[in-house]
Formats: sequence, structure tokens, C-alpha cells
Amino acid sequence: MYVKISIISLFAILLISGASAPSMVFGDPAFNVEDKYSSNSECSLPDEIITFSIDKDSYQFGDEIKISGQVIPKQSNNFADQSKFFVYVTIPKFKSTFASPLDDGTENAESTSTYDESNPSSLARTTALSTLDTSSRIDECGNFEASIKILPLIFKNGFYVLNLKYTNEEVETDFLVIDEGYQRGCFEHQSYISESGRCGDFKGDEYDIEIEPAPMPEIILSLDKDNYLPGDIISISGHIANVVYNDTLELIIESTNVTDETNESVTKLFTLRGSEPIFSFKYNIPSGAVGIGTYTISAISHLDIKNVTITVDDESIVTDYAAQQSTDVKSSVLKKIIDKHNRITVSEVPISLGEKISGDKTLVPRVMQGSLFTAARGDEASVNIQISTSSGQCVIGQHSMCAVSESTRKSGSIYELVQIGDKNYNVRYSGPDVRLEKFTIIPEDSNTEIDTKNWNVSILKADQPTKFYYKVSYVLFE
Repeated sequence: MYVKISIISLFAILLISGASAPSMVFGDPAFNVEDKYSSNSECSLPDEIITFSIDKDSYQFGDEIKISGQVIPKQSNNFADQSKFFVYVTIPKFKSTFASPLDDGTENAESTSTYDESNPSSLARTTALSTLDTSSRIDECGNFEASIKILPLIFKNGFYVLNLKYTNEEVETDFLVIDEGYQRGCFEHQSYISESGRCGDFKGDEYDIEIEPAPMPEIILSLDKDNYLPGDIISISGHIANVVYNDTLELIIESTNVTDETNESVTKLFTLRGSEPIFSFKYNIPSGAVGIGTYTISAISHLDIKNVTITVDDESIVTDYAAQQSTDVKSSVLKKIIDKHNRITVSEVPISLGEKISGDKTLVPRVMQGSLFTAARGDEASVNIQISTSSGQCVIGQHSMCAVSESTRKSGSIYELVQIGDKNYNVRYSGPDVRLEKFTIIPEDSNTEIDTKNWNVSILKADQPTKFYYKVSYVLFE
């Protein structure tokens, strides 16, 4: 005989018998206790979903990367979702690994062995790095700590990416492993290394081997010839020596010419992979007087910056141009004037837009453009530009009140429409996490000037070296 007992009947039986009923939590939010991560919590939460820091920028074998940070804890009624309690830490890839005497010149082969005494760097890079994956449980306010050991069997000298993930958000930073002993052919480990020349401790004994340090990585940048004329093509070539590389390289060509016109800087981004990767580019020097001037060619990577400067000159063109300018000034007025300001290193730059006079005509500001170059490798994300009006309106910047904070380049558009004062402007912005941060501000309507005359440009940084460039185009409206 079967007896059906409802939940209510079961509770009644338990109460009558004197037994305490077990506590139960239901999925209805009315039965949930206050979330300790809610806005009513006493925790002080960061502005970003994940913020973190590491204790150093560079490490040696045997060191630990000590990671500390805080997240904005995820609120969820899904009790089976354990990801909201953990921050996951990985080193997904290297950006570059340096050549060392322990390398045989070939790519690392995957090994099933955990130890290879003859060549400790022979483990596969990606396979070895995945063994370092770890996680850290957050506390009630989202704080966490983690550490990763710099194991010589896994790491080579070079730059690596450290990735932190919480729920669907990810942040990254770079760190450097540089062990001078390893770079000169030494792999110290007390269990198998003697006191002789194996680690470069050369004593002059007959069984000692003196090992020279391996060369450090560098960018080799070269041009096809030494002298150029207006209209020529510069053939640029280069490679990154003494390294296995897996990152981008930025090539920037900037010019300062003798005319009132301007040659826009040219930027070419290369994605390079492999041992001592090569790159090349051809640049057309403008013809005539516009092409005369100084050209700086910069190759920029996380490893190194290499600059080459050339002067393009032609005496006959310069003479003819000077004579023509003298005639033009007497017979006509300029219809466009470009006011340039280069290599500004201070953090606060006020910009005032007035008027330019040419003959009996008045030229007014139409376009404002600028670029910020960050020289410190790996600091692109921590060095940013902020552009505000004198009234305090933030047009470009990383603050939540700024109108534009990310790259404006989207499918079918390169500008974002922003109202500044009473006028609409087209604003173009490269985004913050680039070595060369660029912007353009121009009124949406044609044949109108920039009404806002006073601007404040702030370079948000610590002590990183930077260079800020800007120019204002003044035009004559007929």
C-alpha cells in the first residue's frame, strides 16, 4: 500500500513530532538574503571591472610574479556559476624570446619530458606556459592575490603577456624575463651545475669553457641609399635581430618641410612572427618644394625603437620656391595657413585658436589635429590624452564623462558626432591603447569655423617620456 504525503503534510508531521524543520532557500528573489556585493555593501569598489598590478616589471629565474587586484563582483542568482568567485590568470603567449647560447637555432620542439638536462629550453613554449595557469578566489569585496613562479624550464629571456579574466572581462599587461646568467649560456641549478665555466665562472682551468654573452635583440633599419630628391621613392627595409618574435611593429614616417603645406605622417603596422622577422615598405617623397625637408623614419616595437633621419634637398627647387613665395606675397593672399607645434613634452598644453591675417583677409580655424607619441614600451594603456574645452566639457579621454573614449573607426565611418557648445563636430580618435594616439576635431557643417577658441590638452601619465604634436588649419572662406 502506497501513501502520498504532500510537503505541507510532511512539515506538519515534523512539527508535531518536535523535530526541527530544515531551512530551505527558494529561487524567488524574495527569499534571498541581501547580496554582499550589492550597492548597499560597505566595500569600496574600483571603476573598472578588473584592476590589478604586478610587483615588478622584470623578473629573473626563480622569482615569483606577485599579482594583486580587485574586481567588481558579479551579482547572480545562478548558484551553480562558480566563475563569479574566481579570477583566472594565464600567460597565453610570449611576445619575444631572446637568442641565447643554450639555443641550437631551431624552433623549440614539443617534449613529453619535464626535464632536459642538455637543453632546458627545449620544451614547447605554448605547452609549457599552459602549465602555469592558475586561479584566485576573490574575497567579499572582490580583492584577490595570485602568484606565478618564473621556472627556467618553461621561460626563456624575453617579453610575455600576463592575462587576467573575470567572468567575460579580460585585461593584460606585459612583463620581462631577463636573466643575465642564462643569456651568457648559464643555467644555474645546484643539483647538476658545478663551479666551473658552465655558468660563465671562468677560472682558467683546462676543463673550463668561457662563454660569451649572447647579443641582445635590436631593430635593424636601413634605407636603399643615402641621398634623396623630391619625387624619389624611399625603400625601407629591416628586421629584428637575435630574437624569436610574435607581435606587431609600427613604422612611422614624419616630415617637416620648408613650405606652408603639410605632409601627413604615414603609419604602417606590421604583424611579425618567427625567428628574426623582416619587414619592408616604400615611401613616395612628394614632388617639388613640398617634398623638401627633414624626414624621420621610426620603427617601434616592445623591444626597441630605431630612428633614421634624412634630409631631402634640391638647391634649384629651393631657389625657385623662395622667388615664387616673394612674388605670391605681393600679388595674392594665402588661402590656408597651418600652425604647427612639435615635440611638446609637458603634461598640460593650453591651445588658443585665434585668427590669421593674410593681406587684407582674415583666416579662421577650421581643423584641429594632434598626436601623442609614447616612447616607453608597454605603457600605451597607462599614457593617454584628454582634450577638454575651457568650460570643462571633456571631448576625448578615458573619464566616464568624456564624449569619446574609444577608437571612432567603425564599419563605414571614421568619425563620431559630438556636440561641443552649440555646434556639432566630427571627432576622429585612434583609441587609447596605441603607441601613437591621434585625434581630429572639425565642425560638421562645411564653411564654418571652430567656435570654441580655448582648449586644454592633458597628457595623463606618471613619469613616462612622451611627445605631443598638434596643428591647426586656418582657412579663408570665400
